[in-house]
Amino acid sequence: MEPTIRYPAVAESFYPFDSAELEALVAGLLKNAPADDLENRNIKAIMVPHAGYEFSGSVAAAAYGTLRHRSFQTVVIMGNAHAYRFDGIALDGHEIWESPLGRVPVNTALAKKLCEGCPELVMYSNTAHYSDHILEVQLPFLQLSLKPGFTILPLLFGENPPDIYHTAVKLLLELLRPDDLIIASTDLSHYPPWNDASVIDRETIHCIVRKNIGELERHARETLGKGIPHEVTLFCGPDGLKTLLQLAVHFGWKAKELSYANSGDMLPADREAVVGYGAVAFYK
Repeated sequence: MEPTIRYPAVAESFYPFDSAELEALVAGLLKNAPADDLENRNIKAIMVPHAGYEFSGSVAAAAYGTLRHRSFQTVVIMGNAHAYRFDGIALDGHEIWESPLGRVPVNTALAKKLCEGCPELVMYSNTAHYSDHILEVQLPFLQLSLKPGFTILPLLFGENPPDIYHTAVKLLLELLRPDDLIIASTDLSHYPPWNDASVIDRETIHCIVRKNIGELERHARETLGKGIPHEVTLFCGPDGLKTLLQLAVHFGWKAKELSYANSGDMLPADREAVVGYGAVAFYK
């Protein structure tokens, strides 16, 4: 029987559909990624953005650059759904995810265990994953960064209580292995002016690097209470981000900021309403 495949939904809009063009673009971004001192560190997780590559690709490459030529068994990619509204946490039921660079298997056994561990919360929903970009855009970077042989476990958070990350952490702790990687997909400020975003996002990243969820939540509340023009959220992937931070606290991982930019840096003529992008690595 042929495996079931999730085909790319946002190729040609968020990144090139042509495989040679895409490979050249991502390889170039990785080559130009800033040097880091994490080469001999055990990278356990990264926080990365998920906008079109022309906007956030260089920031994402800073994180994926720390993973070049490394081996992982399963990559858990998680974030908050952007394309479909639902309650709970959605797994994708396909056996394969395809990008223009090839196919990556889903760890279906791990997905089944996760669903069985909390069936009232975790479900299969191909519809939730069908057109969402926030996990898909990570695939080409993974394919050109990691050694072949890894699987993925794509998780989308839907409409949930603010403390859903506690449950997610508990479920993942029962499944994670030492050679797994965690990815939290999130952009930062949504649509303040360039100057405001630069200040807000720097403090957001500061809270993330300190792995302080309470401080991060307080920063978000206080910032949104200031009435900054057009600011609607400080991070669009709160549940995946907080899940990662709680795991980092549990395991005692360290964190390091790798890169920051916002859309106004790429389009200087359009700085009235920007989106922020940050990259952070978590390591032992």
